[in-house]
Amino acid sequence: MKLSNLKNLLWAAGILLCLMAMLIGLIFAMSQKNTAARESGTLNLNSIERASRGRSDGSEVLAGLEPQQGVLFPLPENNKGTLETVFGMTFLCDKTILGLRNYASQYGGGLSAQIWTDSGAGLRAKDAATTPIVFVDGSLITPSDAAMVTRPGTLVIYLGGDGLAETTEEEFIDGYTRLIESIRTNSSATKIVACSIGSISSNYQGSDGLTSDMIFYANSWIRKVCANTGVYYADLASLLNDEYGKLSDAFLTPDGRSISAMGINTIVDYFRGHYVE
Repeated sequence: MKLSNLKNLLWAAGILLCLMAMLIGLIFAMSQKNTAARESGTLNLNSIERASRGRSDGSEVLAGLEPQQGVLFPLPENNKGTLETVFGMTFLCDKTILGLRNYASQYGGGLSAQIWTDSGAGLRAKDAATTPIVFVDGSLITPSDAAMVTRPGTLVIYLGGDGLAETTEEEFIDGYTRLIESIRTNSSATKIVACSIGSISSNYQGSDGLTSDMIFYANSWIRKVCANTGVYYADLASLLNDEYGKLSDAFLTPDGRSISAMGINTIVDYFRGHYVE
């Protein structure tokens, strides 16, 4: 009888030791996994405090962090800035919002405003990195060379409609990405903001074959570029377009595509309240 009780005690002790060994092994394995994740630079986004900025699209900004690859990072909402805040930024844009230049000349200290656009052939996303822009001295240089000379604190990019009818998704994303990378190479401290673009009128008859559906898809590609490259995203399309995805009547010009003075006012007002400090 005593021998049987001793065997039972030994069995119980053995089982307990096995359970303890399994528990220790499980804890060790979990700690190794977490260490490996930290060393690889992987972020557990669920553990990061998110601060809502009250945007109409429900988007959020990761509190205390700058843009990072793989995350769509909206341009932060800040206290209302001045016109100097807006035109202290540099704009690389197609002709549709070139009205910014007139606005800057009249109201925003136009002499210092840096607004770059092409010389007339268009600024297509797929080859924007190599398309010459008109620099402040009238010379034609690439956007990355212009950035190397001026070292802008913030560069706002608004393009994507030019040549869109002849551009594939792959070409668009590759070209837009090369533009961003070339600017970073020549001016690494520059903060880059990529904007979604306004649509066209409901009866647009341009010879470029552009449609509102094309612009809708282009804006989704711009969001992909932002997430892939870790640049800020500014959703101007939500300000400029109506509920049907067309350019709002209040912002139309006779060509059915360019943004009117009222639309430019809306863009300027947006950037007075959304900027990187």
